Amino acid sequence: MGRHAIKIPDMGGMKTEKIRFAAWLKQVGERVNVDEDLFEVELDKANVVCEAPAEGRLAEITVTGGEVLTGDVVGYLDA
Repeated sequence: MGRHAIKIPDMGGMKTEKIRFAAWLKQVGERVNVDEDLFEVELDKANVVCEAPAEGRLAEITVTGGEVLTGDVVGYLDA
């Protein structure tokens, strides 16, 4: 069984100065499938739903709000 870091994805090269973590769409302990909606971030002009990078159980949430950067770890999945 492995642990996967959940990171803020690259927003497709968008020139955004600020990314704000908005909300988790799953709770710790819930099972998630790869590519399932997992959390939401706010950009300057849009909200973006980010998908799970792997299948597993949401094991830990390390960020619940505030500014984040591409690549920041916001939680962990246990596969």
